[in-house]
This record gives sequence, structure tokens and C-alpha cells, in this order.
Amino acid sequence: MASLDQKICARTGLALVAGPVSVLRIARESYGPLSPVPRPAGESPQAWSRYDTPGRTIYACADRITAYMELLAPYRTDVNAQRRALQPIADAMGKELEALWRDIVAEWDEVGTMKASWLPRAFREGRKLYTLSFPAGWWIDITATETIAALEDLLPHAWPTAAGLLEEPLTLAHLTGDDRVLTTAIATALRDEVTLDDGTLPLGIRFLSKHGHPARGTGICWAYWMRYVDRGLDEPATITHQTVIREDDADLVAVQTYCKIKGR
Repeated sequence: MASLDQKICARTGLALVAGPVSVLRIARESYGPLSPVPRPAGESPQAWSRYDTPGRTIYACADRITAYMELLAPYRTDVNAQRRALQPIADAMGKELEALWRDIVAEWDEVGTMKASWLPRAFREGRKLYTLSFPAGWWIDITATETIAALEDLLPHAWPTAAGLLEEPLTLAHLTGDDRVLTTAIATALRDEVTLDDGTLPLGIRFLSKHGHPARGTGICWAYWMRYVDRGLDEPATITHQTVIREDDADLVAVQTYCKIKGR
């Protein structure tokens, strides 16, 4: 039986969850958390985020550690690969690879420049952690079995993919994968073609971070479609709090450990 904060839509069959009271979003201070770049219709979605649609979409997280993970995970550096790339130089110098690497790291430390796997201070100082309040409404739980089943009947499209048309049934792997042609097409259809059983439009999509469910977090993320701004109206989502990102923030430190990134 569905709880009071979740239900199966009688009109669409989609699994819905009630909106969060507040969420967290990390954004550059110069832009703020409610000013995403609008996506123009007809543009290739290859560089878009997973559930972007034409117009504006913002992403937020249910907890601090998930927000930091979403921010830093793309900057993970394979230090071992960098070391291996130096092998030809080490061979030419007649030096052991590890010894050459230690010398290079020591030189970086001495001159005080950024090195592999270091997070520069400017990266932190240029961003803030914002608490946002979204309007009341329903979100589509993209990972629910009911949603996957409903999409096959509700929107019987020949879904586009980066390799052509999808010729197999939709699965969770498709809906949460990295094929932006596919995921943005599904998000656009859900935004533009779906009205819920109470007459409202879905606010966006709830999904689980592809980086997993951390021990001190939920891994829950939200993709919010900014319909109001796209129509020239006032945005009902608001900023309720903002804070600087401190180098000694325990959640930031934990995520840097996950990502093998050190602060500077």
C-alpha cells in the first residue's frame, strides 16, 4: 500500500512521490542556484545533464554528502594512470617510475601549485551550499517498477538513442544511464505530454545518484523543471539558506576521501 507521500497515478500509472520540504544544491555564487543555462530546442543533448529538457532544469539533493558527491565525483583523477603515462620519461632517464613520481609531487608541493587529485581553494570559494524550497506537488519516481511499466504504455514512442532507435523494452539501466539522447527524450516527453490524475503537472524526476547511497546520506536527487521561468513567470522555488563551503566540512572531507581528492 502506498504511503501518504507516494502514490500510483490513476491516470498515467506513474509512481509519484510528494515533493521535499527542502533540498540542497551547490552552485557558483556568481550565478546562484536558480539560474541554469536554458537548453534550446533542437540542440544536441550530448552535453546535457540526464533529465534536462528544452528550457531550464536544476538538480538538487536530499543531503549534504550526496550533494558533495554529485559535485566532486566527475573530478576524480586516476593518479595511477597519470603515473603510468610517465613511464617513457622514466625509462629515458633510467629512473624507477615511483621515484620519478615522488620527485614530481615534491616539486609541485615546493612551488605550491595545483597537482593531480588536489581540489583548489578557488573551487570551494567560488561556490556555496544552498538550501532550496520547492513548490508543493508530485515528482515522478523514475526508478519505480510501475514507472517503467507505465512508460511503455503511456508514451509508446520509438525512443531515440545515441546509436539509433531503441529496439528493446525500457529498463532501469536505460532510464538511469548515460545515453543523453535517450534520457532527455524521455524527460521531455514526461514534462510536455503528461498530466497527473489531480490535474497538475509533474514537478520533475526523483532519482538515485549514480554514485550510490553513501553511509551518511541518502543518494536521493531531484531534477526540477523550471516551467514558470520558462513561461516568463515568477519562479516559486526559493532560496531559504546559504552557507560557504568550508575546507574542514566533515561531509566534504568524507566525499573527498571517496573520490581520492585532497583539499588545498
